[in-house]
Amino acid sequence: MSFKAAVVLILISLLMIPTTINALNNWDKSETEYKSGCDPVYRIYMGIETEVTSDECDELKSQEVLYLRLFFLSLSVFLTSSLIGLALLFDQSDEPPHGLI
Repeated sequence: MSFKAAVVLILISLLMIPTTINALNNWDKSETEYKSGCDPVYRIYMGIETEVTSDECDELKSQEVLYLRLFFLSLSVFLTSSLIGLALLFDQSDEPPHGLI
């Protein structure tokens, strides 16, 4: 039973790789949009002179935070499923490892 669970968890972790990469790209894009729209130092450095309202900045910031949370969620699912799957796959004996007794 633990072998099947290990394989399923490893397959989940493999499926989470593109999801995590996509979430990272979305977060990076939203961070760039926030900087170009609301960060005064970045706007002066890049020569952007358009006006921005605080509502637009709040919306861009909340979108950036949402994408950051999605990235961390997908990354944690990937890491957790891969580590537990590998632990279940390699831990098939009932005896303790040599040197721990």
